[in-house]
Amino acid sequence: MHNLRDLVITLSLFLSLGNAQSYCQLDANYIWTNQIFAQRVSNHYELLPADWFLTNQRISLLCGGNTPVFDSTCQANGQFNPPLPKSNCSVEVPPSVQVVNGDSSCPYTMYKVGFVFGTTFLEIYRSCYDAKTMTAAFSIHKVYPTSLDSYRRHSWDRDGLISPADEALFTKESIYERFKSIFGNKQTYIRSKTSDAFDRGHLTPSADYTFYKISGQTNKYLNAIAQSSSINRGRWQKVEKWVRDLSRSNNEVLRVCTGGLGILKLKNSKQNPTPIYLGPGKLPVPEWTYKIITISTGQKVVILMTNNGFENKSLNPSSICTIVNCPVGINTAGNTFCCDPSDFIRRNVPNLSRSC
Repeated sequence: MHNLRDLVITLSLFLSLGNAQSYCQLDANYIWTNQIFAQRVSNHYELLPADWFLTNQRISLLCGGNTPVFDSTCQANGQFNPPLPKSNCSVEVPPSVQVVNGDSSCPYTMYKVGFVFGTTFLEIYRSCYDAKTMTAAFSIHKVYPTSLDSYRRHSWDRDGLISPADEALFTKESIYERFKSIFGNKQTYIRSKTSDAFDRGHLTPSADYTFYKISGQTNKYLNAIAQSSSINRGRWQKVEKWVRDLSRSNNEVLRVCTGGLGILKLKNSKQNPTPIYLGPGKLPVPEWTYKIITISTGQKVVILMTNNGFENKSLNPSSICTIVNCPVGINTAGNTFCCDPSDFIRRNVPNLSRSC
């Protein structure tokens, strides 16, 4: 098996061949369409959240109600035949969150997020979530090649799983008051109630999807962890972009599992490590975050990153990770590591051995 650096070289060779093929690129206006792009697989439809398509690739546009399915094919001249409709659906395909029964990979409740089209569920991603403790263990989704920019929705969905009071645990003022209750009024971790300390960190990123109708479905608390603001908006965001670049540059559909490990512990005034929950007994702050990226050949890359935005010294992840060389483009500064995939899954998430 190739090591991780060889993986990037292999995919780059694939890219040089793939670039010889023509393709159809969607116009940026389609970011805002309320139609669902799908592909026919056997006797059902599957979500196709890409914005460019290879020659001879056939796509279907779905609307709600009794609207007929619109089918089109990418031509060698870069155009679709028949041309794609410019108008929106008069009746949209409704979004949905459903419980997945019988998924043994999830120790809590597995939810699938997507759209209901007739009797078919078009899945965007699935998330393993415990609403009682507001613990998002991991999510699983596919990353499709995209070129257009994504736009994030600002509102978030509770999906009837948590209360407004639970939702408020993510606010800056609540986090500041929580740290005072844990460490005392003289705590030095968070300067004020307006300071950024922890974000609602997406497990499945909104930026992995071009279409606004789809990306908006990632703004759900079942898809969010308490993630260090500085890390989420910096190093972690760059890892997410690296995954998208890998998919786009190599025309590769990637399977990505993202989650948190452990509970972050910070020292109190007596230098005793104290586990951090943003609410009493709920909303745990993970110690680490990880991504398991699988390409079509079955090769995997595991990226592990600290979730401690208050720590400046180098950490040793040997208890959970056998460190290997990272692929080109992954910056290992700031306690970012690449792990041997088989070893990492076996030691930390054996429940994901068949899924990730």
